[in-house]
Amino acid sequence: MKKFLLTFLAFAAVSGASAQEAYNYFDAADVDANGWLWFDTQAKIDKYVGFANPGNNPKIILQSATFENADGEYAEPYADPELAGCNADGELAGTGAKVGAIMLPPGSKAINDTPDGGGIMLWLPDCAEVSMYVSADNFIFAGLLGAANNWVESIDCGVVQVYTKLGFINKYFLKACQGEVNNIQNVKNANTDLTWYAEKGNKVTCLFRNNFKSNIYLHGIKVMTYTQTNGTSGIDDVEVGGDLKLSIDGKVLRASNDAALSVYNLAGVEVARGNGNALSLDGLGAGAYVAKASSASGVAVLKVAL
Repeated sequence: MKKFLLTFLAFAAVSGASAQEAYNYFDAADVDANGWLWFDTQAKIDKYVGFANPGNNPKIILQSATFENADGEYAEPYADPELAGCNADGELAGTGAKVGAIMLPPGSKAINDTPDGGGIMLWLPDCAEVSMYVSADNFIFAGLLGAANNWVESIDCGVVQVYTKLGFINKYFLKACQGEVNNIQNVKNANTDLTWYAEKGNKVTCLFRNNFKSNIYLHGIKVMTYTQTNGTSGIDDVEVGGDLKLSIDGKVLRASNDAALSVYNLAGVEVARGNGNALSLDGLGAGAYVAKASSASGVAVLKVAL
């Protein structure tokens, strides 16, 4: 009997003229159908979020503010699955506000050319995509994107972009009080070309730091890498064996015997199911999927391209 670990967390990501396979940085059991990790359960926060811990760093490394506040302390970010952010009108815990967040404490000034608020840092094996869902009590016009072409401490990161509102300069991280900021990896320093994007196998440090006088609430994040990291797709490890066989006939999944049939997209989300020896896949779009069949006569797995 052979054992297969289904780790097909992938989609086609385009870089330059070639398409590369990219993988969710987080286990698909923890992300939604679009690949977003939301900080709405303590289990997910415990699994992914925390301060640096040599030899066992979390995937999302919290960064304290770098200035002493009025209490003589360096304000620390924290994550809480019951923490409400701001709604579209900037009202804290107002109607429509998302619940569950990492709170990034503010910087020392309303406008600061040396960003010093709380933040998060990612040490990625490479980077295909980073997107965030954030909220605040005002348009998010102040923040820092930092990066380094290796894994370094935050102090050693170079500047990708400082977002600010100063005179006629208006560079918003998000021109809204609540919403998605997509494809942050495409932001580039015009002078140094420094960016969060990194080709396969090129380690990168991604730093985001608050830089204005309000809390920023990070509710969700999507991270895709070209290198598959530890963790499974959310489909259980499957003992494959017995007499059961799977095949694809056009857009029909066929089993050699009656079985429970399931089809998953490459984010590990079940997209079709049925019982019997055939399952129509007409409702699925073009792409790659993983099919699984289970019955008393065995278990079978098949990667399907439509």
